[in-house]
Amino acid sequence: IVSMSLDWVNTLPLAEMPKRPDTSKRLLIFVGTPGKYLSMCIRSTRLRFDDAYGDNRLVMLCRGVCMLPLGTQEQNVFGVDSEAVFDTISRSVRNRGAVFWGHGPGSKAILMQKAFGYTSPEPMPAPVTFSGDAGGSNNSFDYFVQYMTYLNKVKLAKPSMPVLNWYDTGLLVSVMQGAIAESGVSMLTDKDGLAMLRDASIGHIISKLNQLIAVEPYNTTKGVYNFFIGDGACRLNGGVELALHLMEGYKAKSMTTLFIFNNHKWAIEDNLVAEAEQEHVLYNAQFYDLLSQHGRVAICSDELELREVIAFLTKKTDLYLKGQADPGLSMVVIRGLDVTLPPVLGDIDPILKSPEMAFMRKVLGKFAEGCNNKVPIYGCSAFEYIQYLHLFME
Repeated sequence: IVSMSLDWVNTLPLAEMPKRPDTSKRLLIFVGTPGKYLSMCIRSTRLRFDDAYGDNRLVMLCRGVCMLPLGTQEQNVFGVDSEAVFDTISRSVRNRGAVFWGHGPGSKAILMQKAFGYTSPEPMPAPVTFSGDAGGSNNSFDYFVQYMTYLNKVKLAKPSMPVLNWYDTGLLVSVMQGAIAESGVSMLTDKDGLAMLRDASIGHIISKLNQLIAVEPYNTTKGVYNFFIGDGACRLNGGVELALHLMEGYKAKSMTTLFIFNNHKWAIEDNLVAEAEQEHVLYNAQFYDLLSQHGRVAICSDELELREVIAFLTKKTDLYLKGQADPGLSMVVIRGLDVTLPPVLGDIDPILKSPEMAFMRKVLGKFAEGCNNKVPIYGCSAFEYIQYLHLFME
């Protein structure tokens, strides 16, 4: 069975995700670069990988490296010719018999057509509208799902024009991605967006924003772009300052919107350590209040204002594509959205017994030896070791 990975499918305009084949008992050969954070956000391959790894039937082929199950062990083989290995896999699969497309009859032509060309554009969608309580939702993230549904339809109507979204690493952005994935709508990103999510990269979408607005040919190309980031990552990377600099100093031909989730904390770090740390609080409400005086900055304080902004953006997109609205960069600050998720600490015993923890105890203990006062410890909020540092402090 041959099928496309769900992350790759999210680079195509789709109002409904294709069905996925059952791989529960088969040898699973994954070609490409997997990403734990990305798979968690879009609920794609994580459990499949865990199950296949546990059953000793997982093979991964990346560029230059291949992970193979050998007996009861795993073996990473570096320096392989990945194209030659892939060709060998393909020939071996064909020699075993018929090859089946895993997404269902007729879906291959649809997916390949959207990846490499279109026969004809679909009709342009109408802007999203709300009236009174109609269209209300108990889940605020549903408004982003409606926005994403509209953008997918725009891309299907304008197949040659870039309509793209980029997502940063953060708690609320992650939950929003999960809501979009759950709905079956494509996140409509590209290979750069996937690479950033695979790396759980903090703030790289700000560099992408700068590229689109300031660098040719991106800033001379008509397109619709959206960026989603939390206020912690945005602050860490000077995102607001850069956005205002780009608004004032550049005139790109695209319609671009920077969404900032303003929940006043380094939320994903709190979730990793299962505690609301005072040091993770962001005192930035007045900063964004001041920015709201700018003509291209909107603040959504509740669900009603959020849905009105979504409706406004779809109407503006429609007018922009008709040549009746000017291009430009805008900023939307979103407040009132917050979630509480179970901490992702898991079993802390491996951390406590790890060589990394022993190293920290030895080195920091030696450093503080003989001190009469407490020694301050400052640690970056890197996901790889924030749990180690937190447990060490405890």
